[in-house]
Amino acid sequence: MKKIKYLGFMVVLILVTTADLYGAPFSERWANPKLYGVLFNNYDPNFYTGFVPRVQNKNNVTIHLGRGNQVRIRMVLTDEGINSYIEDQVARHALYKEVIDKKLITLTTNRSWESYDAKVQKEQLAELADRKPGLAPDKWRQLNLDAIDRLNPGRLHHITRDFNRMAADFASSLRTAEPTADLREKLVLINSFFPHRIYLTDLTTEQDSAFGELLSLAKADDTEAFTTKAQVFFTDITSNLYAINGGKLDFYEFTTIYPAGTYDKITTYKGHTMPLFTTTGVWNLIPREHGSGDTGMVDYISDKGYYGLMPMLPYQYAGGTAYNAFHNPGISNWMAGHPLIPEAWKKSTENSRNGKPYLRASVTSRGPVSHGCTRMNPGHLTEFREMLPSTSDAMQGIRAFMNKSQCYDIIDVDGDGTEEAMGVQYYIAFQGKSRVASLIWAQNNRRDFYDWLYGDEIVYGEPGEVTVKEAVSCDFVGKKAVEGRVYDNIGLYEAPYEPEFLQFYTINGIKNTSSEGYEINRELRRVGYGYEIDRKLLKLD
Repeated sequence: MKKIKYLGFMVVLILVTTADLYGAPFSERWANPKLYGVLFNNYDPNFYTGFVPRVQNKNNVTIHLGRGNQVRIRMVLTDEGINSYIEDQVARHALYKEVIDKKLITLTTNRSWESYDAKVQKEQLAELADRKPGLAPDKWRQLNLDAIDRLNPGRLHHITRDFNRMAADFASSLRTAEPTADLREKLVLINSFFPHRIYLTDLTTEQDSAFGELLSLAKADDTEAFTTKAQVFFTDITSNLYAINGGKLDFYEFTTIYPAGTYDKITTYKGHTMPLFTTTGVWNLIPREHGSGDTGMVDYISDKGYYGLMPMLPYQYAGGTAYNAFHNPGISNWMAGHPLIPEAWKKSTENSRNGKPYLRASVTSRGPVSHGCTRMNPGHLTEFREMLPSTSDAMQGIRAFMNKSQCYDIIDVDGDGTEEAMGVQYYIAFQGKSRVASLIWAQNNRRDFYDWLYGDEIVYGEPGEVTVKEAVSCDFVGKKAVEGRVYDNIGLYEAPYEPEFLQFYTINGIKNTSSEGYEINRELRRVGYGYEIDRKLLKLD
């Protein structure tokens, strides 16, 4: 009898111990050979070799971090941005070619420039640009839209709405609403005018008064007066972001979704374990005033090698020289002997400039990994910077909506009328130690990774078939994120993993980490309509 009791105690002990360790990271090599991130040799400067468009108005860009650890960047394209797209691509390619041909820089590590150059020639972008004088404005606009869509498949979305129908639905929601003085309840009602595309977080006295008038007109069922004033109100609260022509909204968005690393800790919510988000609410991109590189700009570049000599985009001052920012993985994994890296990565020579395998891998963890920043893969960060306004001043104030850990980022992303919870097809998560990946949270295949990331919050299926059982969203009031609506059985939108386009180089005769080196690095990222490249800075004049 005593022996049986002892064995029973041992069984209970084993079960408790196993439960305590459930979800803990472990040491095991990733088995899936699919390559993510960027393989490289040294921390050299780099430039972007993809084809995303740029917007020059900070109000046209919003950034969203949500449950599932992904960053969504949404840009409302302006007419000027659309009509300048082909010419911008030609100008950027020409600038790269000039600094290379004049031997102002030397290409290193990889051959992304060659692939990019070949793509520009194949697409005959210079020839397309030459067609502009002979085309009617609408034909030229369409040529640019077709180029954006072709060169960035799946990311350009044409959004159309019947504004009168929107106003009628808005009036209906106000007609049945209970009187309220609560700011949050007002914001929820107002943002429902155009769900997930109005992000009003506060009300001016004038806006509050106009909303009160709309509330009265809706309850009086005065449709004509309501529609007229609703259009004025809509234009004001959206800063005229969405033009209304002939009673229709008709605009283009460019949306991209990247995996993100967050604070190195997990948390629980209603029994579900998930990565912890420590910085939540609404944050603006800000200049970095303290640090070890040149300061005073949003696109700050650190002299610490592990930050990859690429822009860090700060949004929160953390004291001393510390900031929370969007930055690269901050981790370098030497290939030789690394216990986690897939063997196939160590042998890869794809795109290698010297034809030999690479020395290191830079890849972010889609999970707990950082000290407070939001980490992104190198190519994704480079692309992110490319989409933003050319200058630091123009980037300042871009809003980042950082959800609570449990809150999904929800939107009808492509305008087809179906709201979905955002996700991305990327299956890497690890813990870092001494700036090296040391333990993994899950095997890097979709099923194991989703079992870890989402657990029983989802009904598993193929991409496009996953359902989130209860997806809580966040509302944003002032600077705070608060729990909002709960969506039952909503689909999970799984954006493809975007390839990473960047070319490494060194600056001839100039130290990469000097002030002059930083300025050249930044200037090569600024080509875009409305901005004149500083040729003197680049030693071209």
